[in-house]
Amino acid sequence: MACLQRYFYFKYRVFNLKPTTMKRRIKLPIIQLILMGVALIWLTSCDKNENSETVEDINGNVYNTSVIGDQVWMVENLRTVSFRDGSLMLTQLYDDFEWASAGAACTIYPHSEIDGLDSEAEVSAAYGRLYNWIAVNDSRGLCPVGWRVPTEEDWDELIEYLGGEDVAGGKLKNTRTSPTDHPRWDSPNTGATDEKHFSALPAGYRTSLGQFDFLGSYGEWWSSTEYNTDLAITRYISNYETGMYHSYGRKRAGYSVRCIKE
Repeated sequence: MACLQRYFYFKYRVFNLKPTTMKRRIKLPIIQLILMGVALIWLTSCDKNENSETVEDINGNVYNTSVIGDQVWMVENLRTVSFRDGSLMLTQLYDDFEWASAGAACTIYPHSEIDGLDSEAEVSAAYGRLYNWIAVNDSRGLCPVGWRVPTEEDWDELIEYLGGEDVAGGKLKNTRTSPTDHPRWDSPNTGATDEKHFSALPAGYRTSLGQFDFLGSYGEWWSSTEYNTDLAITRYISNYETGMYHSYGRKRAGYSVRCIKE
């Protein structure tokens, strides 16, 4: 909006000049054209994300967002440990059996398995938390007010806008690559451009039996769309591919969450 305001202000100033001499009347059209050209360059050079907003979750975590086509997405993985109404989900499920039998829960990839990160807080800030689908599907709401977990159709729309599943991953991946500090992708981070500022990052996952794997090389995100009693639909990206592909996640597994504006 600021870009448009500057443009129309500039346009008003240019076309409301009042020449008082013949010499100024002759020069005015040329001046107007030059100034209008400058204004148009100014407008078109504005970052498309200038109109993007920030959103805060119930725990006070603040997320940047990006407008991509007709959608508005969070550009960070969700970090909340509470539902929209303030009630807590299960956390600190360190034992495999606790995770495997949990209700609505979230977890953090162990910092002891990550070179360069020294605490749960650092891992959460860099890569977000991993949620089971029970938390995703909880009626109390995982995303902030006015936001929701994307459906399968939301992911499909995003991927189609980016040119299809074989290229969408590269356009969504953050370009930070090892040995850069966290957050980052393991090399080679194939095709990463992050041209829509989605900043997809490889938080890995936690299996339904409790094991953690693939932080740095793999990111997978829930949809709210159920496939059957055991599985729900996900989308994933890897460091070796340019695509973003359809998959099925076990509901008790832990994957990342990106929220989309309602």
